Amino acid sequence: MNKEQKRNEVAILKDKLAKANNIIIADHTGINVADITVLRRKLKGGGGEFRVAKNTLLKLAVKDTNLESLGRHFDGPTSVVLGYDDPASPAKIIYNSIKETEKPLFKSYFFEGNEYGLDFLKRIAELPSRDQVIAGLIGSVDGVISNFISLLEAATREFIGTLDALAEKGK
Repeated sequence: MNKEQKRNEVAILKDKLAKANNIIIADHTGINVADITVLRRKLKGGGGEFRVAKNTLLKLAVKDTNLESLGRHFDGPTSVVLGYDDPASPAKIIYNSIKETEKPLFKSYFFEGNEYGLDFLKRIAELPSRDQVIAGLIGSVDGVISNFISLLEAATREFIGTLDALAEKGK
């Protein structure tokens, strides 16, 4: 990799790290190419991205940013999982991989400006997905609206029934 390619890679990493709302740093030692490919596909489908990068480039990418503290984790084989939308989705995918295969080896989890350990990653992974929360919310609101409409229909039927009874009585 020449200097120009390194500068481009640092710029790409800096941009992707800045856009990510959660970052998981891991050691991908012992994961074969096929398993990394499967992990990449799962993460892409879940609004995330799996990147393997040189530590020196990662350190340059976080230099002079609010992510600079992550630089201490950039040693040995390093992969970075970037989550862009739903923070639970990449966390679930990585946590399930760690649970099933003990790989990748977890280093750190960065979420909303703070750095956390594996316990926090587990808690995030156990949360329902964004789509599940939205579906539950819509279901709750829909139930309330349906009940309200039924109540209005019942009141209207009673009112019409009362008017019909009064009309019959007046004949």
